[in-house]
Amino acid sequence: MLSGRHNYERESRASDDIDNLDAIKIEKTTGQVEDVSAVNIGDIDTLKELTDKKVIELASGDLVSHIEDDVNTIKELGTKEGAYFRDIIFALVHIRLPEEEAKRDWHEVLQHKYAISEALGRNVGIHVATLDYYTNIKRKNFTPKIIDAHEYADTASKAIRDELTRAYNRGFFEEEFKKFFVIARTSERPFSLVMLDLDHFKMYNDINGHIRGDIALMETVRILHAVCSTEDVVARYGGEEFVVLLPGQGYAQAQDKAEHIRQAIYDYRFVNEQDLPGGRLSVSLGLTTYRPDIARPSEMLEEADVALYRAKNGGRNRVKVFLRTESESPESGQDAANTGN
Repeated sequence: MLSGRHNYERESRASDDIDNLDAIKIEKTTGQVEDVSAVNIGDIDTLKELTDKKVIELASGDLVSHIEDDVNTIKELGTKEGAYFRDIIFALVHIRLPEEEAKRDWHEVLQHKYAISEALGRNVGIHVATLDYYTNIKRKNFTPKIIDAHEYADTASKAIRDELTRAYNRGFFEEEFKKFFVIARTSERPFSLVMLDLDHFKMYNDINGHIRGDIALMETVRILHAVCSTEDVVARYGGEEFVVLLPGQGYAQAQDKAEHIRQAIYDYRFVNEQDLPGGRLSVSLGLTTYRPDIARPSEMLEEADVALYRAKNGGRNRVKVFLRTESESPESGQDAANTGN
């Protein structure tokens, strides 16, 4: 990133794998991505919640006095629509299943636990019962294993987070981006992509040193998280450049969100920012929204990059929205917004 120069220079954005959508499947019942391998946000956050609150032990009867209460206990607990049973099975034996199959398995596991506990005259525990069920009863073509949910969650979190800022990293962003793209293509659910870059950041680093520059990056992520919702995906794309995925948000909503981001960063008082041109550390943003004529994720990323390029070379500290007609190529897109101080 050469944002310290007078002109913002565009670089190649997409990784070689970003257009590979073959492994992404949509569940017919939920319309969501059937996640069978990649680390996802739900795995991490939900596993921590399940273990912290001992939901699995309560639901299975391990923390009630009578084993006969097992099946009824699950009905008394709040469930997370579309993922609750899938998360429980994954937390127990590291197997990912569609929600409906996981629900059926969970009730069979509870019955199996009750049966072997009665036979042995003691509560064998949900972990042992689940492992025995998948090993000896269901006998699917995979090897279930007991894992420590907290250990998994901590390891998985490190794999998808930027070590400095704790935003999601580029690899995780690209996986989520591909999922959003497939969902939008199959269900027509809109989503938008914002690409943003801190203005004159190289100069800020040169003036203040890399430690102060790192602090500014961390503060930027805190601002992004404060402005964005928990559904939005905030990631560090590289250097002082960040990306935000906005699920369910079209042009108007995304432009409003981008402007809130721009204003929040401009209003924040970064240390020694008065030495920069204009006296402030600001941000330039480019955004685009999914359209059916976008054939590949890399094309959408290119559009956001074109918009960011225009925001930089148009004076910085502004939002540019990419729009184009069917007859135009991405390079000839139209500016739909020019906001900023």
